[in-house]
Amino acid sequence: MKHILVFFSFLLVFLTFTSCKETITLTNDQKETAVIYGLLDQADTIHYVKINRAYSGTNNSIEVAQVPDSSYFKDVQAYIYEIKKGDTLRKWKLRDTILDNKEPGIFYGPKQKVYYFETSKNNPLVGESGRTYLFRGKFEQNKFEVTAATELIYGNSLLYPVSNGTNYSFANGIIDKPEYYSTGIKFKPGTAVTTNTALRITIREYIGQNFTLKSFDWNVGDMDVTPNATSAGINALGTAFYPLIVKNCTENSAITKRQLASIELRVTFASDVLYNYITLNKPSSSLAQNKINYTNLSATNGMRVIGIFTARNLKSELKLSSDNVGQNSIRALDAQSTKELCLGAYTNKLKFCSDVSADSKTTYFCN
Repeated sequence: MKHILVFFSFLLVFLTFTSCKETITLTNDQKETAVIYGLLDQADTIHYVKINRAYSGTNNSIEVAQVPDSSYFKDVQAYIYEIKKGDTLRKWKLRDTILDNKEPGIFYGPKQKVYYFETSKNNPLVGESGRTYLFRGKFEQNKFEVTAATELIYGNSLLYPVSNGTNYSFANGIIDKPEYYSTGIKFKPGTAVTTNTALRITIREYIGQNFTLKSFDWNVGDMDVTPNATSAGINALGTAFYPLIVKNCTENSAITKRQLASIELRVTFASDVLYNYITLNKPSSSLAQNKINYTNLSATNGMRVIGIFTARNLKSELKLSSDNVGQNSIRALDAQSTKELCLGAYTNKLKFCSDVSADSKTTYFCN
């Protein structure tokens, strides 16, 4: 479940520059502007759509932003339709709920209203050619309507590393002459046009016999891909891995030992609509500040809409690192990289040891 907690506020301002004066003119044509942001993912069971309204006027915009009613429609009737070959297969009514903000900002808080619908793991959303999902929202007693349609991402998969049989390799294990390697991460992009690759690293930190789990994400990077290519890939660098461990595991005299618990590969595959939206909404470097207002949403009755309704898909692969399972030791890091984690120059003060039984005869095996 991913909470899409995105705030929008657009003040409609036209700047007129002359050689002798600068004039700021506020426009207020009383046209409603809907602000909608929704990303569908078949990996989710709860699907969120952020629905707000923009505001303009002569009041202090920062003060207005603190008032929830300024950013909400009084009446919202919104639905998601699953359509294939012109037939509606399923229909969901969006319901509103209140979520906590992740962090404070200039907008109202600490809670916000979002809209959502639910599916089950046994009957999820479906990504395939010709199957689309239509958003249709009516606002303020049918004053105007907003629509958009999207296909889901499909045909994508993770190729390497897999959960069993392969390990992440980041170092040669020669402590006095270390060399650092990269692990190539490979995947099939399917219908995606861009990806983000991250590794979620989980560590057990012991105080005596008790431990707590600490997790943090390593953003390996973004990558544009060719849809339906046989494979694509990105490298996770050992020169980044060990300093990242140091950054997230501070020295603490109370901690008696640390162990690597798991590494989870997380690749997010995104649509061309999301790619275009992110690309075209980046800050402009032009002196003229010319920008395109990109959206795949449309509004009726001369009203306006901004935002997107599209798809992304998260694929993940968890590699545990633990003691013997049957006849095989499970390890997320290979033996040389584990030795570097326990004894290497970057991390030797952090009390890492190995609980993988294959390392039982080494000096860095956990007692």
